[in-house]
Amino acid sequence: MRYLTMETLYTRDIKSDSGICAAMQKQATLSTLNNFRWVLRALWLTLFCHSAVADELLFNFGGGPQPGSSQNNWSVGLDYNFYRFERSDRQHILIGASYTYIGTDAASNDSMYAVSVYPQLSLFPVEGSWPYSIMPSWAEPYFYVRFLGPSYISSNRLGDRQQAHNFAFQAQIGVGAIVKTQNDTEIILSLSWKHFSNANLYDDNDGIDLPVMFNFGIKF
Repeated sequence: MRYLTMETLYTRDIKSDSGICAAMQKQATLSTLNNFRWVLRALWLTLFCHSAVADELLFNFGGGPQPGSSQNNWSVGLDYNFYRFERSDRQHILIGASYTYIGTDAASNDSMYAVSVYPQLSLFPVEGSWPYSIMPSWAEPYFYVRFLGPSYISSNRLGDRQQAHNFAFQAQIGVGAIVKTQNDTEIILSLSWKHFSNANLYDDNDGIDLPVMFNFGIKF
């Protein structure tokens, strides 16, 4: 007769428990993957099944005093919005790319440029609200904000403003109007504040600001 020692029983219990744990971990992994697939599927449907090509090209220029400094900045640039998701009639999400040339009146480090990709949230007020009351009947008012737009900046210095690296984020907030012409062409006019910084990811993070930017363009 073969006798089982306590050590043998203990070893079997460990192997049995290990097998159960491995099976549970495998099941949990499969469940997580399935949930992740559902999330990706929902994201795909949200972004691509209710979207449209934006095709908006805007030229911008402006500048102004740099907050926290004695220098004055100026800028010219181009924006191209190539994707639009209309969450509702009043909320549109856009994705675009921009080129921004920035100069300053400082004695050194007097220019740089930035290439950015950005998300933009555009908000359209309810018809009959006060923004419509100050607009002509042929113009549709809107507000917009850009945030955390990853950007390459050609220099980490602009005058006395210091960034840690050649990476920054673009942020922008503005108000504007969309004007429809007789042939249904849409003209875009807006006024905005543009800002570059690294969101305090690094110690050196002197913001670079363009307080007054004029933007005008066309939707194809």
